[in-house]
Amino acid sequence: MKTIPVSYCTLLTEALRLLVITNYKIHPQSTLTFLKRGFNDTYLVTEPTGNKFIFRLYNAHHRNRQSINTELVMLAMMHSNTDIGISYPIGTIKGAFPLEIKAPEGNRIAVLFTYAQGQPVKKLSVEQAFILGKETARIHTFSLTFTGATVGINYDVATQLKETLTVLKPVLINHLEQYQYLIELQKDFIHTFTNASIKELAYGICHGDLQAENIHFTEHNQPIIFDFDFIGKGFLAYDIGVFIWYDHKNKPPHIIKSFIEGYQTERKLSPTEYRLLPYFSTLRALFQMTLYCTLNDGQYLPQWQPNEVAAFVNKIKTWHQNEIPKYQK
Repeated sequence: MKTIPVSYCTLLTEALRLLVITNYKIHPQSTLTFLKRGFNDTYLVTEPTGNKFIFRLYNAHHRNRQSINTELVMLAMMHSNTDIGISYPIGTIKGAFPLEIKAPEGNRIAVLFTYAQGQPVKKLSVEQAFILGKETARIHTFSLTFTGATVGINYDVATQLKETLTVLKPVLINHLEQYQYLIELQKDFIHTFTNASIKELAYGICHGDLQAENIHFTEHNQPIIFDFDFIGKGFLAYDIGVFIWYDHKNKPPHIIKSFIEGYQTERKLSPTEYRLLPYFSTLRALFQMTLYCTLNDGQYLPQWQPNEVAAFVNKIKTWHQNEIPKYQK
């Protein structure tokens, strides 16, 4: 019988549990529970005392070792040098951060993280949005010291737009109106950013996925930010755009306003950064759509149907046209 290669598999939970208790200062009777499959596999480690940790098993092909190391080093240093609320990596008994596991699809990196206390909040209060904005700015300020580090994703505007057009051209072959809009949108971006004062756009390491699923709030309204799996280099205002884009239909303007106000208590946005916030939101939407189409290509994962992609482009068009006037000053 012929053996067929795999692109992504689920490893035996008990084998991973033994790996955890062998390599970390974890109680030997701890349990390991599979929580979520995504761009990495997430497990909950629970000690008999109730202490919790998160064990992350990175996808073999999503990110390279250098990018993961940058994430871990930055988070460890952020924890050691600040009181910013984040989930940070825990070293092994030997003091190392990542473990490397041989899996059928290739070597996979595994890391134990602190558990983000608190609960997710789908609809933020004004106070929570303000505090989260402030904490985001503190992360950005700290991340500026890592400008020379290697990260996996390039959030450069031109690069992202080029990637979108390349990936979506065959997908939208029967939806020419939507593809033509993307071409016009690229021209809009090029014109806008060419004529913008680039020196007013701070550049550094972004979280890349600042949404409700990656944030817990403690009972004292302290945000704990985690899952830096989409860490990348780009204009820092991109993260604010990500926050604005996600679940925007249920995110009232006064919540977005409070987030931006909180952000600016720590790091003042330039007029150019503020004016371009809807462009960064649109860029996030394009990145999200391009990523879906890249992964759901009918080979590794079920194909995202062209009519669904066309509908998403229409959604982006409506968003972009409606949001730009709100930020013009």
